[in-house]
Amino acid sequence: MSILDHFSLPFSGMKDGLHIYHFDVENDFFTSFDHSPIHEGQFKITVEADKRSGITELDVYIVGHIATICDRCLSNINLPVSGEYHLVVKIGDEVSDDDEIIFLPADQTKLDLSQVFYELICVSLPLINTYACDLENPKPCNEEILKKISTQDFEAPEPKNENNIWGNLKEFLPEN
Repeated sequence: MSILDHFSLPFSGMKDGLHIYHFDVENDFFTSFDHSPIHEGQFKITVEADKRSGITELDVYIVGHIATICDRCLSNINLPVSGEYHLVVKIGDEVSDDDEIIFLPADQTKLDLSQVFYELICVSLPLINTYACDLENPKPCNEEILKKISTQDFEAPEPKNENNIWGNLKEFLPEN
């Protein structure tokens, strides 16, 4: 039995109405996907499924963290990650370009959400691996790196313009 088998909804036996499911995603989940940008992480995923005839709406709530390196101070951090998503499940063999619509063949009894969870977690990752860590005790920041960054002067040198054609035009401007 694969670790990914635990991330399915019993779709055929689900009665109409609201159903709430909870899933725990940990490190072994991410190792099941090739070339995953996440190697270590822990997430709690809540799925609220509102099933009606022919259509089911899923609200997916993701809260957790990944282990990564801070882009500011190069320290190891647990970067908080969260996201809320709305998906629609339709019964049928159609194919859609819309990422928010999942088509489930009529003969399938379970709705496998492992790939969906993986993609939603990856989409939830921030572009920059930093967060407001000032409230943590102890603070995970590498103070040496932060001191070096704050003391360096990052002014760009002015480019030398060998052909100063625009500077020569200043003499034709009217004086105020």
